[in-house]
Amino acid sequence: MGRISGIWIVGVSLLLTACSAAPASIAESEHTGGLPAEAITATQDSSGRDLAYPFPTAGWLDGGARFAVVLAGSSSCPAFPSSIDVADAYTIKLGLDTRGGPNCTADMAPRTYIIKTPSDIDSSGQVTLLFGETTVALPPL
Repeated sequence: MGRISGIWIVGVSLLLTACSAAPASIAESEHTGGLPAEAITATQDSSGRDLAYPFPTAGWLDGGARFAVVLAGSSSCPAFPSSIDVADAYTIKLGLDTRGGPNCTADMAPRTYIIKTPSDIDSSGQVTLLFGETTVALPPL
């Protein structure tokens, strides 16, 4: 009986460790839907738009102190920004992860994440935001 209890305790400990190691969102806040009305976005042209995403996918907030990014996907297993990397003063790379599962709905629900702009980003020039397979230009402020 002692051996079975010991195995059970080790198994539960490993499960709890694995759950606590799951990536977390780097966003300050998030909400369902698109960008806030006050977001400053680049002018979109019809030639480069992906019809699956008929909305702006990123914009500046608070005079460049923050930016918002819209990710679309399953509402029950949403993608979220899990890491941020500054490639140079004008390029931000966001790592994405998902939560939920293993069974995800097959809908396309937009979810917006508000992220603090890294201090080494120069918002006076166009900033390129890379996330997943998407590239978005944030306009100069």
